[in-house]
Order: sequence, then structure tokens, then C-alpha cells
Amino acid sequence: MGNKNIWIITTVCLAILLFSSCNDDVVSAGSSALQGDDADGVVVRVDTLSSILSSIQAALPVYSSSDSCLLGECCSQDYGILKADLLTQFACPEGWVYPDSSELDSVCLYVYYRSFYGDGNAPLGINAYDLDGTEQLCYDSAYRSDIDVKRFTTMTHSVLERTEVVSMAHPADSIYSSTLDRYMPFVRMKLNKDYATKIFNIRDFSSQDAFNRSFPGLYITSVYGSSAALYISSLCLTVHYHFTYQEGNTVKRMDDNKVFYANSEVKQLSHYTYTNRDDIIQSLNQDTACDYVLSPANIYTHLTIPTSELMDRIDAGVQNRTPYINMARLRIDVLNGSSKSKRTDNWARPADNMLLLKESAYDLIFKENKLPNDTNALLGTLTSAYNSETTSYDYYYTFNLSSMFTDMLRHSKTDTLQMILVPVETEYSTTSSASYLSSVRLKQSVSATKISSSRNTQTPMRVEVVYSGFNTKKVK
Repeated sequence: MGNKNIWIITTVCLAILLFSSCNDDVVSAGSSALQGDDADGVVVRVDTLSSILSSIQAALPVYSSSDSCLLGECCSQDYGILKADLLTQFACPEGWVYPDSSELDSVCLYVYYRSFYGDGNAPLGINAYDLDGTEQLCYDSAYRSDIDVKRFTTMTHSVLERTEVVSMAHPADSIYSSTLDRYMPFVRMKLNKDYATKIFNIRDFSSQDAFNRSFPGLYITSVYGSSAALYISSLCLTVHYHFTYQEGNTVKRMDDNKVFYANSEVKQLSHYTYTNRDDIIQSLNQDTACDYVLSPANIYTHLTIPTSELMDRIDAGVQNRTPYINMARLRIDVLNGSSKSKRTDNWARPADNMLLLKESAYDLIFKENKLPNDTNALLGTLTSAYNSETTSYDYYYTFNLSSMFTDMLRHSKTDTLQMILVPVETEYSTTSSASYLSSVRLKQSVSATKISSSRNTQTPMRVEVVYSGFNTKKVK
């Protein structure tokens, strides 16, 4: 490598190092790090793009996830009322045969929950209905969380013996979980005699499709209780029965049970009703200094980034050289992060993980379950840093847009970049040599992230950019 190229690379690296080493805030230069035309044909510049537009908007189509379900109601003076319930199938135990002389004792629905939202002493009433509607759940279909449940259930009669009333802070039953190393509470609900008999009389366990025709599944919902909700971890349906057998001259009785699980082999989906969402969005948008991202209400912050303005600045700044974007950091300040540990209201807690994605990539990631890459979506983690001036901690997310901007610079120059902030839950897989992101899903637990808007006069949204220009023609 020639001395010229080494000098260029060194210069760019030093500029990036200077940029990234500043104490979270970069001084906007707007001028060349190397004034004028240098002899080797390279310029490095630092600039700030602060003309971002942000607003709170209603959800795009939301795709329900089966790995985390919420049951009950979430209430907040600031964020309104959201009701959550669920629809689920149950896995077929293929090849199962009841023993001869089996007789039914009871059938119970078990709902296990890992925690709860809201007032743990408030009563929550739970009911369940047969999925006897005109449409059956399809395992391969992606459903919106605001689906019309009347397509799947008539809700004519409850399948339970009675409405189950629970108080989450004082669970009636629990079971030890070796995975969590603690006792997991659950709600046990007894099915009424007619429906229990229907379940017990199913004898076709040849396939999941055959089983679904006999038993399409259940719709589980809360019927009263407006200040509490369960975070459900799993549920199952258990048939308790007995049979007799001959042992010598004695007839003996054996009590047994068969468990039908709602697991990854079948369809489960969360359903949300947010009747006053439009009013809440209108109210939140009146606060010009703040934007909000709410889950599972699916109220997001929409960003319009003026990329044409940035590209024009770069073209002018590199002085006919080949442009390179070395760093483009967007910082979003969180305004409700500092007292997180003291809160009792979950709907005042910011999300731990936030995805900044192109609006056009929403279906790709959440419907087709593709992982984000640097050109369609960026993952940010809630970060804290001590601020010596305020003697407190600042909370924020950061996103490096350099790959996204470079892709636009090289291939598709558009006037604006339309993006949304979405709270997500992540999973990582680990190998012997590395850990890597394996799953990104819409966050379905309760959270509210209050962020500094583009109109905030103290900490507005802004993109700090380091870019360089290199003259490929040798200077005579």
C-alpha cells in the first residue's frame, strides 16, 4: 500500500475516533476537518442533520406473536385502556388411545403466568368460549392482533363451569419451575359437564387437522376487572379420568390424566382492543417536546429523515470527490428512564430494546420473521450514562445509520427516509465462539417509552455525521 493511501486511511480513522470519543455529544463542525484542498485529494467533514420530523402515529398492521400473551386490562390516565385476550389451539397427541373402560372425571383449563400488570389485589374475572365460528385458525397464517374474534367464536355459551375470579398477588395454586428456579402461579378453571364430555369423546388423534375439526380451540378473555392483567407463559387443557382393570380376582381403579398443550406446534394469537387509541394519539401529539412509543398498544413514533438534504451537503462538502459516509449516529433521548427502578406502573417503563426500521420493511421483519440488517432496520438498546452537569443519569438509544445512508448514496437517492420506532423483544443464540441475534419480535408486554421529539428545544433528535471525500485521480 502506498504512503498516500496510508495517510488517507489514517486521516479518516482519526476523524472517526475523534467523533466517537466525544462525551456522547459531538460538536457540529459543519466545516472541513482539513480546510481547503489538501495535496492528496481527501477531505473529512463532521456535520449535523437536525431537520428530522417526528410524530406519534397509530399502528401499522400488527402481527400477533404466540410466545407471550397478555390477559386482562391495562389502564392508565395518560395512555388509555387496552384490553387483551387470546385465541389458541391445542396440540394433538398423535396416536393416543384412552385405556378401555375409561370414564371421565373432569376437564380443566390451566393458565400459567409469570407475572402480572397493575393492581395485584384487584379481582380479574376470566371466561372461555369454544372456537365455533365460521373460520378456523390456520397455523401458517399471520394474523393481526386487532382481528375480529367473531369470525372464530359465537361466544354463545361459556365452556367453563363458572367464571373464574383471581387475585394475582394472592395466587391459589402454583407449581415449581426448574427453568425459572421458582414457583410459577397458575389459574385452574373447570369446564362445564357438557363441554368436558365433548372433549373426552374425541377419539380421532390421527393428525392435528383431524383433531382441530373435533376441537378447534378456545377463546380466553377477561369479563371484568379493569386494572390488572396476566403475563401468560403457557396453558394446557387436562382431561382427568379413571379406568378399571382386573388384577387376579380383584377389579382395581386407576386415576389418570391426559394433557393437551398449547405449544409451538399449534396456533396461538393475542387479541387487543384499544377503543380510545385515536383520542390518546391526538392528546399525546399535543406535547411538542415529546414523542411516545407504547406497547402492546402499538402506538409508534414515525420519523421523516430528509436524506436529500444530507446528500446535497455531502456532495457540496466533498468537492467533486468520491463520497464515503464513515459514521451517521442518531441519538434518541429517553425522558422517563431515570427512575425506572422506583416505578410500580409498568406502562411508565421504557422498552429495553427498540428497533428503528424503514416503514417498508415492517412486513418483512414482523410478518415474514426475517432478521434486521443494516440497510433495513437497526436495533438499539436502552443505555445510561452519568451526566456530571446534572449529577444524574441520561437514558437514550443510539443507531448508526451509516450503512443505510451509504446504500442510498450508492443506489437509490430518495428525498426522505420514512422510519418508525418499534419496541421489540429479542433472543440470542450462542455457539462455542460467538453469540448472535436469532429472533426479533414485537414487544407484547406493557411499556411506554417517552422520548425527546424532533421539536424538543433542549435535546432534539439529530443525526451526527462523519463523511469523507477521496479524489481517485492522482494530483499532478
